[in-house]
Amino acid sequence: MISIQNLSKGFEKENLFEDINLVIHLNERIAFVGKNGAGKTTFFNCLAGNEHFEGRILVSDIKISLMEQEQNFANLDKTFMEYLMDKELRHEERKTHLEREIGNPQIYEDEGKFNSLMDEYNLLLTDVSFDVQQVTTREILDKLGIDDTLMNQEISTLSGGQKTKLRLAECLSKRADLYLLDEPTNNLDIGTREWLEGYIKEKIISLIVISHDRYFLNRVASKVWDLENQTIKEWSYPFSLYSKKKKDYLAALQKRYESIKAKKEALLASAKEKREWARIKGSKTLRILADRLERDANNLEDVKNPHDFIKDIKINFGSLELHKCVVFRLEDVSKSFDKILFQGVNLNIEFGEKVCVLGKNGMGKSTFLKMLMGLIPPTGGKIIGRHDLSVGYFDQELSDIDRDCTVMDLLVKETGKDESKLIAPLVKYGFEKNVFHKKIKFLSGGEKGRLNLLRISLEKKNVLILDEPTNNLDIYLVESLEMALKDFGGTVVFVSHDRYFVDRVATRVLEIKDKKIHSFKGNYSEYIGVKK
Repeated sequence: MISIQNLSKGFEKENLFEDINLVIHLNERIAFVGKNGAGKTTFFNCLAGNEHFEGRILVSDIKISLMEQEQNFANLDKTFMEYLMDKELRHEERKTHLEREIGNPQIYEDEGKFNSLMDEYNLLLTDVSFDVQQVTTREILDKLGIDDTLMNQEISTLSGGQKTKLRLAECLSKRADLYLLDEPTNNLDIGTREWLEGYIKEKIISLIVISHDRYFLNRVASKVWDLENQTIKEWSYPFSLYSKKKKDYLAALQKRYESIKAKKEALLASAKEKREWARIKGSKTLRILADRLERDANNLEDVKNPHDFIKDIKINFGSLELHKCVVFRLEDVSKSFDKILFQGVNLNIEFGEKVCVLGKNGMGKSTFLKMLMGLIPPTGGKIIGRHDLSVGYFDQELSDIDRDCTVMDLLVKETGKDESKLIAPLVKYGFEKNVFHKKIKFLSGGEKGRLNLLRISLEKKNVLILDEPTNNLDIYLVESLEMALKDFGGTVVFVSHDRYFVDRVATRVLEIKDKKIHSFKGNYSEYIGVKK
C-alpha cells in the first residue's frame, strides 16, 4: 500500500529518524514501539500527510484513518462535534495551501521540491479525517459505554478514559484501508481493552499501532517496528517473540562491538609501535607497514555500541524492613458518593504482598487507594494502618501537589536536599536540564510518570501505593519498574489495567465488583483461571 523511501524528519537540527526505507503491505498488523520522544507519533503524522518531511512516501489508491494523539486531544475547550468540524476545516485549508504551492512555477521547476509537495498532497488525499460515519461512531460509542451527553460536553472536562474512547470511535468509524492507532489503550479498563482486541481481529485488515500494552500487542499484531537510534528495524515476529529476539540481537551486537573495538585498538597500537621504530631506525618499510595497519584499523566494520543509544533507566526502591505483620486491616469498610462503590469489606493486607486492585472504570479503585493513604475517609467501618509505615504514593496526575511548582523545587521541598545533589538522580531518570525548572502542569504524561518514580525512589519506603503507574511509560521503563517492584522487600498495592504488568508483579488480586471487594491469590493469569 505504501512505499517509504529515505524518509527523514527532525526538529531544531536534530533528527528523530533518518533514511527510513520500508514497505507497508495490505493485511499487515504492525506493533510500532520505541521510547517516549523517539518520534513514533511524528512518523504517523508524516504517513497521514500532517507533517512536512524529507524523502518520499508513495501511496496507492488507499484511505488512511489516524487516531489523534492523546496530547493534542487533552485540553480542548470544544465539544466532540466542534472538534470534528474544526478538523475538517484545517484539512481543507492545508489542501488549498498545498495546491497553491504546487502551482507555483518555481516549485514546478524544482523536481525535488515538486515531488516532496506532491507526496504530501497525495497523502493528504488518503486522510479520511473528515469522513466520519456518525452512525458507526454512535454504534462504537455505545459498545464503549459512552452516552450522547458526552458528545456535547467540552473535551477538557472529560476523564482520560472518556477521551480515549472518543478518539477511538472517531478513528474506527471511518472507512479506511489502513488504521494508525496512537496509544488506543491508555486509560481503558481491561474489559474495554478486550473488546478493542476483538474488534480489531474481526473488523480491521491493516493496522499500525503505537502502544505500551504488551498483552494487547501480543494479541493484535503479527510483526514489530522498533524505532531506535533514528532508524526503524523491522521484526517479522509477534511482540512476545520480538522481545526475546531483540535481547539476543543486542547481546550479539555488544559482543561484536567489543571484538571490533579490541581488534582496532590492537592494530592502532601496533601501527604506533611500528611508526616509532621507523622514526628511530629511519625505516621506510616500517613506516609503510604502520600506514597499512592504520588503514586496516579504519576499514574495520563500524559497529555502534548499544549502550550509546539504549539508555535504560534502572529503578531501585530501597525498602524499610518490617517483620511479618498486617500492614492494613479493613473492618466492615464501605464507601459511597452519589452511589455505593463497595460495602461490608473485611480484609487484611500483609507485609510483603504485591496486591493489584482490578475493576471497571468508575468502580472505586483509585478511591480505595486514597482511603489506604488516609486522603479520603471511609463512609463506614474503619481502616487501620500500622503506625510505623513509610508510604510512597504514585498519583499519575500529581494532583496531590502544587502544579505551579517546578520539578526541582518539588524535589528540594520533599527531600530537603540541595539542588546540586538532585541533578544526578534527575539525569538518571531521563530529565534534560531544560526540564529541571519546568512547572509540573506543563509536563508531559511520560515526564510526570518518571517524576513520580523518582520521588518514590529517593527515600526508603516499606509500602508503595501506585495508581496506574504504567500509563505513559514506554515499554522499557515498564520492564524496569516490574523488576524494581519484584525486588522491593515491602508491600505494594497498585491499580493497573496492564495485564502483562499485573502478571509479572502481583501476588494477589482484589476485584471491585457488585459493591464488594473479592480477593484472589496469585497473579492475573491465576485470577483469570479461577474466574473461568
